[in-house]
Amino acid sequence: MRRAAQALVMTALTLGAAGGWGCERWTRGTRATRQERRQWLPGDGLVREPTWQATRAITIHAPGDAVWPWLVQMGYPTHRAGWYIPLWMDRLLFGIRTPSADRIVPELQDLAPGDRVPDSPDATASYFTAAEVVDNRALVLLSHTHPLPIYRDVEFSWAFVLDGLGTETRLLMRARVGYIPVGPAAIVRFLVAAAFAVGDVIQGGAMLRGIRARAES
Repeated sequence: MRRAAQALVMTALTLGAAGGWGCERWTRGTRATRQERRQWLPGDGLVREPTWQATRAITIHAPGDAVWPWLVQMGYPTHRAGWYIPLWMDRLLFGIRTPSADRIVPELQDLAPGDRVPDSPDATASYFTAAEVVDNRALVLLSHTHPLPIYRDVEFSWAFVLDGLGTETRLLMRARVGYIPVGPAAIVRFLVAAAFAVGDVIQGGAMLRGIRARAES
């Protein structure tokens, strides 16, 4: 029995490692350069001392004004255009059954600072507020409504920045998270960092690829 349990654990670990390796390879094209990770981006001042930060980036073969409409309409897919990750992933991770939009939605193009961007079915349990909206340049979202039992007073900024000239655009995505741990601080920071790191690789990478595919089409 003990050997069977050990074999089951080893199998689970192996499958988990293989899955993580596969996701990392799949999203490798969304890695940011060292300079991009270090440079200041719009929204950095909203969470001044983040406990966790990640920057991803992708090159899109389209001008910035062709990428921007896809960014400004983002949000929970039953209210806005979705987050552009594959539907199977949305269903597996979040139970979402509505696909992200594959077209520009005119009625979702007028986003202004202070507007709410839903991130939950009822649009009140979890949402972002548009903190900065600079046409064809930067969209910064801010949330205080993404709680977990292991922390409180969360600050979560999410910046999408377009950089480029002509027909090629570099899209940078930066997440900065600050919070107060509930429980042993070291353990909480480790758990949060692990959870957000997995989300950054899987969801963040898939999201940037989804934006690129739509903008280039």
